Amino acid sequence: MFKNPIDSLFEKLTNRLDEPVWLQKKRRQAFKNFQDLGLPTRKSELWKYTDVKRLERLPDVTDVAEGNEHFVFTIEGGLPKETTMSNIIDIKEANWQDIKTDKERVFVELNTAMLNSGFELSIAKNSQLKLHIQYQQISAAWENIRTVINIGENAQLDLSESYDYDCRINHVAIINAAKNSTIKLQSNKLLAKTEALIHYLKINCAKNVSVEQSTVNNNASLSHTIEDVDFNGEHCHFKAASVNVAHDSCHIAENIQTNHLVGHCKSEVIKRSLATDKGQVAINAKAVVSVAADGSDVAQSLKNILLSDDAKIYSRPELEINTDDVIAAHGSTIGELDELSLTYLRSRGIPKEQAKLMLIESFLQDANIFKLENILDLIEL
Repeated sequence: MFKNPIDSLFEKLTNRLDEPVWLQKKRRQAFKNFQDLGLPTRKSELWKYTDVKRLERLPDVTDVAEGNEHFVFTIEGGLPKETTMSNIIDIKEANWQDIKTDKERVFVELNTAMLNSGFELSIAKNSQLKLHIQYQQISAAWENIRTVINIGENAQLDLSESYDYDCRINHVAIINAAKNSTIKLQSNKLLAKTEALIHYLKINCAKNVSVEQSTVNNNASLSHTIEDVDFNGEHCHFKAASVNVAHDSCHIAENIQTNHLVGHCKSEVIKRSLATDKGQVAINAKAVVSVAADGSDVAQSLKNILLSDDAKIYSRPELEINTDDVIAAHGSTIGELDELSLTYLRSRGIPKEQAKLMLIESFLQDANIFKLENILDLIEL
């Protein structure tokens, strides 16, 4: 059978890799899936306001990390006993976790096909781990990274992660949380205005899991995140808060879906976004409550401020509820800084720029889990 040049190039690439046969088969199948699905378009719900063609117009990478390590780990107190970490290509086939994809999540397939690096971290039950991970750009090409974190029963994970400033990364992350575990997750995506980050995160929650997540997105030619959270056990509590700041002509998109597959779980999503110049932010928060998920509690709060006439923000909360016994609330606002409040502050002798920052600080305090002084430094009025 005739093979087109792309197929032949991909086959040569995988044949040169020193890795298990099963992983090469995964790569080939993922590459075929990627070709069959094609790139997302404006008709794709989670990409409706994202210009995918920006990925073709990125300038050359100029800041490449020294060495050949994609990760810098900082562990406070050392690894707990019985906690293990493996290179992603060294895991057993049975431990590989397939992700259900569609045209919206097609970059997951590309991540598998072109996988550069990754790890599987398994945290022992009844243990605690405080960890910081810095994701680095080590070549001029796209970095395709896959990470898997398994959290044992009654374990606690405090994870902070940051992405290299000059970043071109397609990151697929999976977190599997066993019952009674607790997760605190902080992500800082402070990117150059010419760079790109594609991020897919899947969180699987067993019974009585608590997750507190906070994210800061600042700039990037294109930063696009899709997050899926599955409640597989009752009495889970998930809270996600984020701040998005877009300057110049940067594009930021955040998409999160919480799936209440069983009852008596609570999800709370708080998004605060600012856009100035020709910056664009697109926010989509969706909660799906299944027929069997009685006693679910869902809250979504999306608030946004435009700081210039040319800035754009798209904000959409969604509820899909298939049972009656539910507490649910959602809301979205898009506006400008309140002129009356601004006039009041200036009448008290406060300079205009400082008055604007005071109003922005008050706006961001709703998120309640951020160090505001760090975020305010990112805002260019």
